[in-house]
Parts: sequence; C-alpha cells; structure tokens
Amino acid sequence: MKILNNQNYITNKQLEDIIKLMGQDYKPRKIVIYETKLDILRFYSKCFNFSLEELRGELEGCYDESLDIVYIFIFAQTDDGDDLHSKQLYSLHALAHELRHRYQLVNNYLRNDDEKSEEDADRFATRFINHNSKKISKIMNWDEEWTVEEE
Repeated sequence: MKILNNQNYITNKQLEDIIKLMGQDYKPRKIVIYETKLDILRFYSKCFNFSLEELRGELEGCYDESLDIVYIFIFAQTDDGDDLHSKQLYSLHALAHELRHRYQLVNNYLRNDDEKSEEDADRFATRFINHNSKKISKIMNWDEEWTVEEE
C-alpha cells in the first residue's frame, strides 16, 4: 500500500496500524491524505482525481474504486473546531467510512444500493472507532480515549 501524506496529523505508521485492525479487505492500493487545500495542488500530478466539492472542503473523504485509492481531506474536518485530536479522530472516522466502501466493493456487499451503502459505511466507521477506542488511542498516542457520536 502506498501512502501520500505529509504526516503532520497522522503518520503513515499510524495509518497502517489502524488498517491492520480492520483486516485485509480494507487495505487499498493507495491512500492520499490532504492536510491542506494546497496539498491537492502538491499531489495533483500523482492523484489527478478531485472535484470542486473536495477543494471547497465539502467532502471529508472519497474512495475511487477504479484506482483503489482512498482520499482523506483533513482540512475539511471542522466539526469540533481546529483541535488536533478532533481533526485526527474525525479523519480516522472518514478513513474507516471510505475503507468500508472498499470492503463493500471487494465483497460485493450493498453494491447497487447507494443509500444503504452510505448508511452501512457511517455505522461501520462509528462502531469501528468506538469499539477500538482504546487501541486507537494507543496508536495515536492520545492520553485519553476519544469516541465518535452517531451522526
């Protein structure tokens, strides 16, 4: 798995450890982490696929099934302000959500029902983060456990 990431919020090792918790069906060919809007331009030649929605910060992540690439937009994480741990936590939630879409593709699960696919990915991401909060806190070097509230 290739990772493009400046590693200011989440390190590549942390990403790899989180994905190990999920299993092999969740491991994409590539992950691209956009910490800032400038990163979209910086990684443009390596990852052409992005839209104005992403550039405006309206999208927290996306999965390109044709290329098996997950894109995470850390700069779009503004739910709890500009707190480092909040940005990390909600970026990991977005990662788990997008990786669930990969799982759905690999296992032909909910392929033809976009609404149920999105609901499943949201539920999975929240459950994954909350169920593994102790392990994730250790991986992320957080002093305390963090959880995600149902959306």
